[in-house]
Amino acid sequence: MVNKNVQKVIILSGGASSSEKDISLLSSEAVYQVCRNIFPTKKIILTEDVLSQEAIQKDAIIFPIAHGEFMEDGGLQAAMEAEGLTFVGSNSKASALCMDKFLTKEIVSKAGIPIVDGVSFMLTSAPSADLIINTLGYHLFVKPNTRGSSIDTHVVSSKMELKQTIQNLSKDMEYIIERKISGVDLTVAVLDGKALEIVEILPKEGFLDYRNKYTPGYSNKICPARIPEDTRNMVKQYCETAFKCCECRDWARIDFLFQKKTGKVFFLEINTIPGMTQNSFYPMSANAAGINLPSLITTLVNLAADRKIAQVNSKGKKG
Repeated sequence: MVNKNVQKVIILSGGASSSEKDISLLSSEAVYQVCRNIFPTKKIILTEDVLSQEAIQKDAIIFPIAHGEFMEDGGLQAAMEAEGLTFVGSNSKASALCMDKFLTKEIVSKAGIPIVDGVSFMLTSAPSADLIINTLGYHLFVKPNTRGSSIDTHVVSSKMELKQTIQNLSKDMEYIIERKISGVDLTVAVLDGKALEIVEILPKEGFLDYRNKYTPGYSNKICPARIPEDTRNMVKQYCETAFKCCECRDWARIDFLFQKKTGKVFFLEINTIPGMTQNSFYPMSANAAGINLPSLITTLVNLAADRKIAQVNSKGKKG
């Protein structure tokens, strides 16, 4: 049901420095084409990593569909909060937390969710290759701690490869080195704290990198995932626990790895602004749970609108 209190929706995308700007533009266009048929809607593409004056409209619900630096790491969310805007998705604190993969894993691990072993470091204080291999083994993933879409992720299988990879890393970025575990990639849409259906992702070659995630034909996507029912229930419970303990809001997509031989699952990361392109996992997960794209977008806008009404009512009572 459409919330009658929604006067307008502003869809924000773009960003200057975002490494995932192209996906943001595709996602925002997909959402815009549906949203415009439900609510009075305007799309704004940010060309700088700042909240534009055009977007500061307190009577609107802001719907950020943007990924990467500033847009998803809490910067944009903090700017909207400072202006008193109501927006879809997690607040600045949760957004910043979930962009930090290593810290997120530490928090969900304390909640009893299994994680992949790893270390975080800056290049200036990188541990030696021998120490890493002695701790984590030879088969490893090396990736930025605060980037999404598997951008700049490397697979290494020897000390020589590890040394060369570390030498080529940026001095200005924090990285994670994780033990490489063979398994099936799973991803789950979470809507208002409830896990929807699980998507199984099978790259035709290599691992689930940027190309395999977003290029049609490079991965097979199966939903519902072909996993045992007890594993399905466990993954969904883990998703809802992670969503809650990281204080996420409205929606998120959460990634796991499933080992068929052992039956174990491992948490990988939380995406607080999921992709919404025709090849994205979130709408696929929602659709398999019986929620089509118009219903999904309506629900997300309504959640933000309800929050706005609650805030207004709370101020009225205090006054």
